[in-house]
Amino acid sequence: MTDSINFLNQIELLPLNQEKEKSKNRGGRPPNSIWDDISRGESVGSGKFKATCNFCKKTWPRGEVSKLEDHLANHCPEAPGATVRKYLGKLLEREDKPNKKRKVVESDQMTMTSYHDSTKIPDARITRINRALTKLFVACGISFRVVEHPFFINFVKELNAGYDPPTREYLSDHLLERELAMVNSSVNSIIENENNLTLGLLIYFFK
Repeated sequence: MTDSINFLNQIELLPLNQEKEKSKNRGGRPPNSIWDDISRGESVGSGKFKATCNFCKKTWPRGEVSKLEDHLANHCPEAPGATVRKYLGKLLEREDKPNKKRKVVESDQMTMTSYHDSTKIPDARITRINRALTKLFVACGISFRVVEHPFFINFVKELNAGYDPPTREYLSDHLLERELAMVNSSVNSIIENENNLTLGLLIYFFK
């Protein structure tokens, strides 16, 4: 009798144990926290999904996490302050990825490295150069495509042969969004720490 009861108990526990094993074997990364603030739509392949902002209802046919974080940190007009600060922090914590290597065309002509020693620039130094480059392009209204022009690259190599300028996509997306996040974070910090702050509107009349 006792053996029969034990056998029945094992049968009842079997589906539960199998379910636990299935959960363990699923593995994979947990869902990104961005989907707490962005509605994820149907899959469009390669781990990408259609997306809709929960606050301003902006939609993306193919939502990339970095682009969605940029939106909530710098561009969403309806996002709460806590959400903006959360994604500003994420943007500022992003580590710079190595720039795409450019192909060097071999020829009989002497290259820029013929006149300079090959150097290795620390990542922190590259970050400072990239920030200065981003500010230059934005403040002077220079087209981002200039960064890939051979004459510009040769000019940079004359200054330091160890520095590879970023691609225009990396400059206009990653670096620009990071600088914008730093500016917005500084502005938010100033506003939060000010007392009796008055915001005014200046209107200019042109004759």
